[in-house]
Amino acid sequence: MVIFVGNFSANTTEQDLLDKFERYGQVDAINVMRDEISERVLGFGFIEMADSASGRQAVADLHHSTLKGSTLIVCETAPRIERRRHLQKQASPSPARPARQG
Repeated sequence: MVIFVGNFSANTTEQDLLDKFERYGQVDAINVMRDEISERVLGFGFIEMADSASGRQAVADLHHSTLKGSTLIVCETAPRIERRRHLQKQASPSPARPARQG
């Protein structure tokens, strides 16, 4: 299960998020989004949990909870592979049209 976590402070670490979520079950991955140039934390990321029931309980309990003075936004999101397929469908080029001759 993939969980969106947003609105955390720039000084939040992956370990902070792990400590908060692992109480609910096994955390498979944590992906904190960062600025490509400055590497500054952007205040949102994704948590992947092994068990959906545990993940749903984490979402229910942690939405609007606080971490380092910030109120978190926590919600379930689509699995990563489904989002990629959706983006690929949107990005696929339209069929080429033959040039007009005349």
